[in-house]
Amino acid sequence: MRKRLLGLFAGATIVFAACGGAASPTPASPDASQPGSPTASAVASGEPSASGQTGEINLFESEYPEVVEEGTPGGQVIIGDWQEANQFNPFYLGQVTEANVASAVWATLVVLTHDYKYMADLAEDIPTTENGRVEVPGQDGDAMTVTWTLKDGLLWSDGEPLTCDDFMYAWEWVLDPDNVGVITAGWEDITEWECASDTEMILHFENIYEGYLTLVTAPLPRHFLEEIPIADQTAGAGFRAEEVADMPVSGAFTFQSVTPGQELRLARNDNYKSFSPRNGPAYLDNLIFKWYGDADAMIAGYRGGEVDFATDLQDSDMPKVQDLGEEVSAIPALLYEFLRPNWSETEFDPATKTGGCSRNEAVQDRGEGCPTADPAFREAIAYAIDKNEINTRLLGGTVQVANTNISPGAWFFADQPPATFDPEQARTILEEAGWTDEDGDGIREKEGLQAKIELCTTTRQVRVDTLALIAGWLKDVGIETVVNPVDASAIFADYNEATPDTPCALATSNFDLAEHAFSSSIDPLGNYFSYHSSQFEPNGANDAQVSDPEIDEALDTVKNTVDFEEIRDAMADFQAAYVEKTVEIPLYYRKNVELVSPELGNFFANPTQAGPTWNAVDWFIEEGG
Repeated sequence: MRKRLLGLFAGATIVFAACGGAASPTPASPDASQPGSPTASAVASGEPSASGQTGEINLFESEYPEVVEEGTPGGQVIIGDWQEANQFNPFYLGQVTEANVASAVWATLVVLTHDYKYMADLAEDIPTTENGRVEVPGQDGDAMTVTWTLKDGLLWSDGEPLTCDDFMYAWEWVLDPDNVGVITAGWEDITEWECASDTEMILHFENIYEGYLTLVTAPLPRHFLEEIPIADQTAGAGFRAEEVADMPVSGAFTFQSVTPGQELRLARNDNYKSFSPRNGPAYLDNLIFKWYGDADAMIAGYRGGEVDFATDLQDSDMPKVQDLGEEVSAIPALLYEFLRPNWSETEFDPATKTGGCSRNEAVQDRGEGCPTADPAFREAIAYAIDKNEINTRLLGGTVQVANTNISPGAWFFADQPPATFDPEQARTILEEAGWTDEDGDGIREKEGLQAKIELCTTTRQVRVDTLALIAGWLKDVGIETVVNPVDASAIFADYNEATPDTPCALATSNFDLAEHAFSSSIDPLGNYFSYHSSQFEPNGANDAQVSDPEIDEALDTVKNTVDFEEIRDAMADFQAAYVEKTVEIPLYYRKNVELVSPELGNFFANPTQAGPTWNAVDWFIEEGG
């Protein structure tokens, strides 16, 4: 998933999971050790939030400092992934594999822990209204004022001081007019970034911003990047594979070398002061990512001892690894598989690379227009699909069918009525909306536009099999389809990378209906960037051009308040509208599945967007490993 400012740490993060189509089995209700997700709104109030699943939770008191073990310095860990990371700018992360790299390389103000908590990282503490560092209303006419204090003596990996000025540079970088394709929401609400000292920064907001806690994706090294024009940075300058080893970074590991198609090598950053109780650098000398291109090959590599850790697996892979016993880590995650219909009602604009729908030659004989722009067409698709059949036939009945895009583990989850498989209702909806089959060829049409659409997805077999089923169901109600599995680098190419002809590219609207997954934020504000009508490309992540007044109203409420009850109610309204308007067609919830060597110490699986490498600073090789 490559999205502008959908960075690893941002509260708005939504990461495309290109890792395939299986999902989590029905998760047990979260208990005290696995609470519902916290929210920045509760942070702002300084009070614990009440999860619909678990009751009250504490946002800051992670168990991590009590459970982490002392390790032995030295050694290396090799991580296997079937998908290669190609994007190293933390503000342009798209795919899960890139987020996993960034989690080890780029540190920021807070870290998201394995138990859904916030811990200060580069920050000395976390601002709340309770400790006086969040003021609503704010100072001197501010709607909100937030004061962050950095740890003393922070350094970049090259030894240069890491100060408030580097965070200010990130703010300036995001808002620079030459930075095409970056999300500015939240950042543009800041009227002044005041550096009271190298370690104290005061953010003056003209509007209340719910996501202040994780707004800052990462600091950027002004001393290194200011010599590179931002327009060139947007095109990759400084962050390219052949250049990135020179990039100063803020996290536990630095870029050492990139061998495209093979591996990425990271080395310990001795200057990093971590969130770990040690407050020191990593134990490991090196972290190495090895790319396989295929999940089965990666599993074989793990079995053969080529890697110590294998990530980005899924439930459909579980039968292949069940003999590995406790080496298999599988946890419910903020992750769901879904079908994304393209709402766009405009024609494609080559100048902006936006608007329109599939430009695949295979569907151009359908006529002018986009079938999925019709609300009735989207609703009919939802009725035509048998989610339970996908579960039983392809996934062994192991997954929890999804009725909304929000994970049941989130405190703002509001369950919706289950989807109904009703082909006859789908036909009725289409008929009443003017989609008829006058010539009797089995394919409906409306005002000269045939009901013919492209079904896009990645090349993982379970997704291809899913779309084969869906193609049959849609044909049964009079919709012709062309299934097009493409490489993840195409479907998830970011706005700056994608061309008008990049097949199935979400960022340039080159799709009708796409199957993929979202790894979403633990903060409800994450939905704003993908579903609010102000967030169309290239200024947001609303690739499907969802535009609905009810959805906008609910998400505006979320964005502009720090009142917990109000946010929870607004998210309930959003989820009801999400289903009623057929914003998407959620299929099922997924889990994070990884293979972990018994010799890898201090591994704690993380269900948030921080991913499995969130605490790589504390990883070590067990004695005898």
